Amino acid sequence: MRSTWLVLALLSLSTASPLGSQAEQPLQRLHGHSASADAARRGSLSGVVRRGGDSAHRFLNDVTKDFVVNGTTLPEVDFDIGESYAGQLPISQEADERDHMFFWFFPTANEEHKETKEIVIWLNGGPGCSSLLGLIQENGPFLWPPGLRKPVSNPWSWHLLSNIVYVEQPVTVGFSQGTATAKDEDDVARQFLGFWKNLMRLFSLEGYRVYVVAESYGGYYGPYIASHMVDANDGRYYDVAGLMIYDGIMFNEVVQSGVVSESFVEQHRDLMPLDDATMARVHNVSERCGFADYRRTYLAYPPAGPAPRVPPGSTAGPDGSPVPDPECERLFVDVYEAMREINPCFNIYNIPDHCPRPDDAVGPAGPYFDRADVKRAMHAPAEVRWSQCVDGVFNSSRGDRSPPPDAHELPNVVDATGNVIIAHGAMDYILPLDGVLLGLQNMTWGGRLGFQTAPSDPFYVPRYGFNGSDAAVYYGSLLPSGSGVQGTAHHERGLTLVVTQLAGHEGPAYAAAGAFRHLEKLLGRVRSLTDTEPFTIPELRGVAQAEKPLGKGTVKIPYRAGGY
Repeated sequence: MRSTWLVLALLSLSTASPLGSQAEQPLQRLHGHSASADAARRGSLSGVVRRGGDSAHRFLNDVTKDFVVNGTTLPEVDFDIGESYAGQLPISQEADERDHMFFWFFPTANEEHKETKEIVIWLNGGPGCSSLLGLIQENGPFLWPPGLRKPVSNPWSWHLLSNIVYVEQPVTVGFSQGTATAKDEDDVARQFLGFWKNLMRLFSLEGYRVYVVAESYGGYYGPYIASHMVDANDGRYYDVAGLMIYDGIMFNEVVQSGVVSESFVEQHRDLMPLDDATMARVHNVSERCGFADYRRTYLAYPPAGPAPRVPPGSTAGPDGSPVPDPECERLFVDVYEAMREINPCFNIYNIPDHCPRPDDAVGPAGPYFDRADVKRAMHAPAEVRWSQCVDGVFNSSRGDRSPPPDAHELPNVVDATGNVIIAHGAMDYILPLDGVLLGLQNMTWGGRLGFQTAPSDPFYVPRYGFNGSDAAVYYGSLLPSGSGVQGTAHHERGLTLVVTQLAGHEGPAYAAAGAFRHLEKLLGRVRSLTDTEPFTIPELRGVAQAEKPLGKGTVKIPYRAGGY
């Protein structure tokens, strides 16, 4: 499944910014387990955990001491990253469990919320990509974005709002040792919940509200894991209170790729200037395959009705499953390859990018997390060769055999929590916005199909003191991020859609302040993404904000060729 999307992800490895390598890469399958994981198992089953006496390390005690990371000695980082814990934990409570997941846990640095019982889970996608990518290049306490000579402190770090843990999963991803046995997302979720119970016990987090945030292929991981937590009906370990997906694959792969290729190019002709002959071919294929008719019919508000089970450009096979027409199936790739001729550094994850490509600390050439001194600092297994992504995370010749989560898992979480955010970057071609919009209009939640009203509200990111002068010092001046109206937002029946105009596939990397606001909304710190309330952290509460009315959002939905 998702073959077209995975092919594009693989093709893009040699052309896109390494920031977004959400694709499979080969790496030897790893086995064994670490001494720290054994200590974790003993600690996780030891009953009540005594909180330590170190006021700077709230979670440090005799059980967690094997996991504590010295925040002042991380290689290349010349500042204190604060309290954190890293290591491996088994995926079950069995004494002989040999499969583990690696985590890096950052307790919140927000003094007002240090006693708030909540924790955020961050998951990257792939399938098979490390969540440490999100930590170091999206929303962690220290960032090393492509092009910078050394890591910098992140003023938009999510640990400034809440406790957060980055988990490398499924088993065999990154430093997570063991054997890949999961055949589908249900297996992945069951293994994750086993790991999660051990983590909750280790750090005495029982009863904490859990917020799941996932990106890219996390559009499968996040809804399945959160839905399993809902179904577990166990508030002690799995009190899931919200879900957020960044640029996720959640719907039919054809609808999220070929069906919307033409409309994406039309919306971004300044950045994707295909010549007239190529555009004519794209248009003709889109018309012949029924893609254009499908968009005109089903990208409607309110919805036109349930879409056919077999997507356009396909016929039903003997078992009823879709059999794609080869030319229709290739349209998405053809557009990508045409853009490679125009812009050899065309980035499928963020279309404004161009040559030269900046150096990347976690790229294939000597990645930061594969350094021996870094492994020692973060309690990672020395024998593991870390890379951004691995292949073979599903023990199946067909890869992940799961259906998309839009039929059950995603609506289940929306209806159970009333708190799901679908965040998307308008500059993302690997998963174009219109594919998400079509998927949502064919999904039932809260007893109704799709959004009843077209999204048009402004997505407002609070001002934080930005000054355009190069010499100015202000909050976030080392990593400035856009503020004001940054896109379009909409909310119905417990589901929020937010589209950021200038963001690519990895939302927190391209629009850090906007993603900070997303998390405030997910955690219930602000009422909506259209309000002009200041950021909630003490440093920024007094910054004056724009006055209403703000007008409409800057991403026009739905897009229509020749106008909106």
